[in-house]
Amino acid sequence: MTLWIWRNVRLELPADWEMLQFSRNVQEGRCAFADRYQFRLELSWRATAGRPDFARMISDYVARLKEQGAANARRLRHGPWHGLQGDLDGQRTSRFGRYLPAESCLVELVFLWPERRDVGLEQKVLSSVAVEPEHLGRFRRWSAFGMDFLTSKDLQLQACTVEPASVEMTFGDAKRGAVERFARRGMVPEWMNQTTAEWLRGWVDGGVRVTGVDAADARGHRVDRLDGEKRVPGVLRRSLRCDAAAWICPRDGRLYSTSLASPAKEADTGPAPAGARLSCCSGLELPI
Repeated sequence: MTLWIWRNVRLELPADWEMLQFSRNVQEGRCAFADRYQFRLELSWRATAGRPDFARMISDYVARLKEQGAANARRLRHGPWHGLQGDLDGQRTSRFGRYLPAESCLVELVFLWPERRDVGLEQKVLSSVAVEPEHLGRFRRWSAFGMDFLTSKDLQLQACTVEPASVEMTFGDAKRGAVERFARRGMVPEWMNQTTAEWLRGWVDGGVRVTGVDAADARGHRVDRLDGEKRVPGVLRRSLRCDAAAWICPRDGRLYSTSLASPAKEADTGPAPAGARLSCCSGLELPI
């Protein structure tokens, strides 16, 4: 099973289930996972003022399924999860809902079964769902697309680019100018024709004035780092302090990189350097 953490919700899924669709909206959104053949799971969330009326919600779902001609529509229950199953147009599904007080949101999981319903797998996934707490007092953990990292809790997911052998996620706060980027790239020998330190200089925002570079060994990983500062255009003449790191993991051969930019006046009380915010393997774990 593989751990996924998205929007402060964690769950464990079969290793061959990949996220093909996702939402950046904190209030209401959806993620969809698929294996090599078809979609297998939908995770959705919706912020609510309080715990919903599950009894009425499930009754409405069952009635709707029957109106649509669904067969075998019946209620299900697993721990705190309220659910139902039904066959519609040859597709067998099971749907479960649960309220997460710590996040003030309703979470729903919809399983799509290509053949028979796998109750064991269903219960294993449901039991793994939980709220991912804050870490070290100021960070939130994300685990997606082969990356496991910590981002400042007050930043929102602004962009997520997923391409073959390349993924990059950006978090930020436009008002403060803070930006944090986390990336993972594969097939390194096929395209990288420079040192990791040289690549890092090019990857970091061109408006950054580099003030220092260094490299260190971190449990068998050679991590190249750079420090810098950047002036933000505008009447306030703000300045950002930048910290970036990049390395090639000796276990999987992929290139990992992270860049953190925050207002210079803000003291960084979190884990440092930047490389400590992103984990590539058990040899370079997060400080949590």
